[in-house]
Amino acid sequence: MHDITGAALEYVADERELTKGPYDIADAGEAAAAIDHYLRVRVTAAVARSAGRTVLQLSGGIDSILLATYVAEVAPGALAVTYSQHVEDPEVGRAAAVAKQCGLEHVIVRPTDEDFERLLARVVRALEFPEPWEISAGCVLEAIDGASHEHGAEGVLLSGAGADALFMGGHTVFPAAGESLVDAWDATLRANVSKNFKRERFVPDFYERLLDDPERHVQIWQTHAAVELAQRIHPSLVQPNDSSHDKYIFRKLAVDRGVPAEVAFAPKNPMQVSSGLVGAIVDAARRQLERDFGERTYSSPLQEQLEFTVARLYLQRLAGEERK
Repeated sequence: MHDITGAALEYVADERELTKGPYDIADAGEAAAAIDHYLRVRVTAAVARSAGRTVLQLSGGIDSILLATYVAEVAPGALAVTYSQHVEDPEVGRAAAVAKQCGLEHVIVRPTDEDFERLLARVVRALEFPEPWEISAGCVLEAIDGASHEHGAEGVLLSGAGADALFMGGHTVFPAAGESLVDAWDATLRANVSKNFKRERFVPDFYERLLDDPERHVQIWQTHAAVELAQRIHPSLVQPNDSSHDKYIFRKLAVDRGVPAEVAFAPKNPMQVSSGLVGAIVDAARRQLERDFGERTYSSPLQEQLEFTVARLYLQRLAGEERK
């Protein structure tokens, strides 16, 4: 068994080969106590790394909502920061409600179109990899990092990253014929860890490229101890037959810790979608095409169907290659 550390993250897949977990915690109370212990120790250890004011990346999803209840206890003066492109965003409302309940100062980062285009350009230049999921995550991280500095919060930046891989966020595991739920669950978990908890991803130095201090960003669930915990909690407690909610044990624990049920059990999209980042990139592309084409087009890139936007971008690229 590994100790629960305050490390920014641990590349579990690079450091050991996972074997099948025991999944020996089948009691809901015992599972909740184990998760509670992990989060309490992990947050305490992470916060202790810096004397500066702690920052929480608060998205409005269950991972960061549950995390907020521990941050409020360990670092009551912490700053919660939420990123959103939407003027009216129910997830921002949930984040604000949780921050208020926990007594955390809450800042919402909502860039203008011009500010977003500048942010997007900086992140694309930094990452040098035009993958929407990576670019979107980079925009959120850089914006939250910048906002935290503006508010004098120089301590660790905590996020609930890693929980989806370990507890099947947004994903339902269906065993194949003749396969048990535990076997199907464990195979999925190990595949997720192998894919996500390693350094050699699309941009191996992702955090180094975006943050002056990459060790500042603490991904709470990307540790050896978290993987070991996830491989002990029986999947029936995370994905019960009588519930359509993912990460049920997280949601129930959040309610037990005072989060309103309507907040804890609200649905959540991936950050890149819920924050409006992908849609904002599409809107930025439309604005750029409008500037590029002006009146030399039969339909406005700002209003035409999305397939025309995609077609324009591809044709524009082909034309650029022909001019080389």
